[in-house]
Amino acid sequence: MDKAYQAGDLSRISNYLPDRIKRVVDRISPEMALCLEELRINAGIPLVGVFSGLDCFIAEDGSFTDKPETAFHAGREEVEELFYRLCEHSVYAYQEDIARGFLTLKGGCRAGICGRVVYQGQTIKGLKDISSVCIRVSRELKGCAEEVFPFIRSGRHDICNTMVISPPRCGKTTILRDLCRIISTGSRKADFAGLRTVIVDERSEIAACYRGVAQNDCGPRTDVLDGCRKPEGIEMALRGMSPAVIVVDELGSRQDAESVRMAWNAGARIIATAHAYDISDLRERLGFGMLIGKGGFERYVVLGIRDGKRWIKVTDAYGNQLYHNNQTPGMPYGILRMLSHGDDAVCEAESQAACVPEA
Repeated sequence: MDKAYQAGDLSRISNYLPDRIKRVVDRISPEMALCLEELRINAGIPLVGVFSGLDCFIAEDGSFTDKPETAFHAGREEVEELFYRLCEHSVYAYQEDIARGFLTLKGGCRAGICGRVVYQGQTIKGLKDISSVCIRVSRELKGCAEEVFPFIRSGRHDICNTMVISPPRCGKTTILRDLCRIISTGSRKADFAGLRTVIVDERSEIAACYRGVAQNDCGPRTDVLDGCRKPEGIEMALRGMSPAVIVVDELGSRQDAESVRMAWNAGARIIATAHAYDISDLRERLGFGMLIGKGGFERYVVLGIRDGKRWIKVTDAYGNQLYHNNQTPGMPYGILRMLSHGDDAVCEAESQAACVPEA
């Protein structure tokens, strides 16, 4: 088995789980556990596992099923207990994170939280009556960006401004993190010297800082602004840290785009991600037009899923393809069949719908 996937087991989250839920998760086979991307725990409805863009229910014996009536159901008290365990029984200490809707766990995993939203004026103060938790299993795949990196470097001491784009759950943040590690560390293989790098980690997903310590390896020349919004973080980095490269995840607003322009004007390179299916889709998003075309991003790393397998390609600013790999590991076909109720035609339709690469 690929060593990169061995870090994806569920041991990092099992100790947070209440007893009944823990017994179910501990019964999941190692093969399936290594493919699991999310565990969704909702009061009164079936336990759900998410794989590479597809999902199914989890039975009490740890097996996977398409029949919700045979799945394990967590109780409301168990979801509340899980929430307090995730907060290490100190809701106050995690109040700011809770107000943003998620918690970063030791080891780099992240837990999204839903419940009754509590406002103070126009500001979200927190959540109560917790109804569901979505635990995203972090996978730090060191080396996953090594084949891509030579196409974004620009000599030994510089890189191209690069945008990583894909639909949700296709691996944008994983690729971004590894690109950051390579840029910060340097690469003998690519004949590249490391550069000073700052991560503006608004959702604590890239470095996954836990009490000030990054849980993921983002390189020895990397500083992290954790939990900081991108516009403020980019400005803070430029003023205080003199970075050669700024790394940000999920650009989405006109203000984000304007901040990227500000960084470029200050001489910093940007490595960023955004939700989109392709460059044309991205161009139509609010504010992104100013980042695309002449004077904009110079490289695009496009990710997707087909037949449960992840593919990746790199293009330049004019759409010329520089690299394409559609042989990355994917889900076993048996999982795809199960998730599509065993119907070959439905299986084919669902696997293609996830994301089809451009010709």
